[in-house]
Amino acid sequence: MKVVLLTSDSLRHRYIAASIANELELASIITENKSPKIQDTSAYGKKDAEFLAAHFKARAESEQKFFGEFREFSREIPLINVPHGQINSDEVFQIITDTDSDLIVLFGTSIIKDPLLRHFKDRIINLHLGLSPYYKGSATNLYPYLFDEPECIGATIHLATENVDEGAVLYQLRPEISETDDMHEIGNKVIDKAGRVLPTVLRKYFEEQIKPQLQSGEGKICRNKDLTPETLQKIYGNFEQEMIGRYLEKKEKRDKKKPIVQ
Repeated sequence: MKVVLLTSDSLRHRYIAASIANELELASIITENKSPKIQDTSAYGKKDAEFLAAHFKARAESEQKFFGEFREFSREIPLINVPHGQINSDEVFQIITDTDSDLIVLFGTSIIKDPLLRHFKDRIINLHLGLSPYYKGSATNLYPYLFDEPECIGATIHLATENVDEGAVLYQLRPEISETDDMHEIGNKVIDKAGRVLPTVLRKYFEEQIKPQLQSGEGKICRNKDLTPETLQKIYGNFEQEMIGRYLEKKEKRDKKKPIVQ
């Protein structure tokens, strides 16, 4: 089974690439540069800018702790880099078509559109960091903390469709959380676990051992632009008020109220 990975180029993306390559034939890796707007603090005052800078620094340090050994993509696998917003270009479409791959995996790219979606229908698999349909869009492993719902932290492996994060689900997971974990540690635990199960899920789907399950129920649409310093400060405040401990005390009961596909 041959796979193409569309991703970005941080340590976590290199970890996922290595996870796939260790068990499957990874024909090509296409990386898309991240938007510089994500960590741009120029629109904020000094206090908020310093707070955001500290947040991103802590995230980077945690990612280094979990995935620091994955400093490079494998040199044995063809690697193509494209500017932000060019993942749907004719060039990328042709590169993928030329690999004659069985599946395309998405992790951390811009929204995929036609002709990719149309041409590779039911062959594009998205690794979404969040539990759909409860949280869809961006920063979906942060917003659950705002609403005191750690049970909605996890990952969804689903078919890519025109509507963002609404495709039929192949598999979902929650991380093993400890009471002392911060948001960055939990987020990286999600990615670590996702990397360990992803190759098996891909193989079983390709071999028709997994039947995709349509999503049902309502959820929240999350956007990066709404993740303001004030919102992020509330999230940190919830951690300080022992949100994780309260969740773990009733974890089984709370998880059952938000069922996932396993």
